This record gives sequence, structure tokens and C-alpha cells, in this order.
Amino acid sequence: MRNLQHTTSWVSTMFNFENLDERTRQYMLLEVEQAIKSSQLNFSKRFNETGLKLYPQLLREAVTSGTEATLAAALQQHQCFNTHEKRGAVTRQVPENAATTFAEGEFNAFYMRGVCHRAIQDGYMVQVYRAKKTDVHRKGSELIEGNLEAPNRVLLIIRNSLDGSQRGPGMPAGSNSGLSIRLTSTSIK
Repeated sequence: MRNLQHTTSWVSTMFNFENLDERTRQYMLLEVEQAIKSSQLNFSKRFNETGLKLYPQLLREAVTSGTEATLAAALQQHQCFNTHEKRGAVTRQVPENAATTFAEGEFNAFYMRGVCHRAIQDGYMVQVYRAKKTDVHRKGSELIEGNLEAPNRVLLIIRNSLDGSQRGPGMPAGSNSGLSIRLTSTSIK
């Protein structure tokens, strides 16, 4: 297991993206460009003006040659998040892990989209797997680990739930899920 020490005092375990290679990255980048062109890119509600401006390019760079950790580091380095947020009548400090949580969810979403493209092109199903080790697993996550899914269905669901909150019970959720998908050798029927 690899760890990344951030500029703050906490450490985050990285994802193990089993199919992250140049071919998947090409499909990921196609999905990023399509999301930008169609105004379907998920911007954090915690972004400041710098974040709104820089995020598309930082995402492109991470998808092209980085990881969720390099995206989080770039978001932190460029100070893309507000320091405080208003929740109802209460103003509170934005959590120090906001960049990491957001970057993990977004990079994973585009990774899954890229894997779906490969699986569709090659005629295979995808499988839900635990890509990030955590001490505590959600019961719902444990129930779907190992599930085989049709890649065109997964791609459609991910595209239509930008922040992951509307993906439904059979799909990896957005941030903090720890689940992703991988290629299989099971043919699409």
C-alpha cells in the first residue's frame, strides 16, 4: 500500500486503479473534454474563483499523466478551495481534506468512464472492486463488491450523476466510496 504525505499533517491512502494505463487515460481525457464542452464538469461547491478557473486544466493534467493524489496536490497548491463555507445560518471552516476527497471522487469517476469505454470497445463486462483500502467499509459497498456490470449501463449512470449521489445502490458512489471498476474477461452477452 502506498501513502502520500500531504503538506498538512494527515496521510491519505491512494487508490489502486488496476487498469490505469495510456489507453484508459486516452478515454478518460475524451470524457473530460466532452464534460467541459457540454458544461457537465462537476465543480466543487467549495471552489473559490481560482478553483473554478483552474480546475478543468488541473483535471486534464491529472488524467493525462497523474493520479487522484496529484490532482489533490495541485488543487491544494493553487489554493482552489474557500477557507470557510456557509451551511444554513452557520459558517464553518472547510475541512482540510476537501481537496483530497473531491479529487479522489472526480478522478475515480473519469477513470471508471475510461474503463467503460475500453470494455465496450473490447466487448467485456466490468467488475466492481475495492480500489482504496479503508478501515471501515459501508455495508452497501460490501454488498456490491465483485458485481459484474454492463459497461454501457455504468457509463450512462456515471455521466448522469456528476457528484455520485444519484448512482443508485448497485454502483460505486462518489467521494469516499473506495470502490471502482475494472476490466474483466467476461464477454458482454
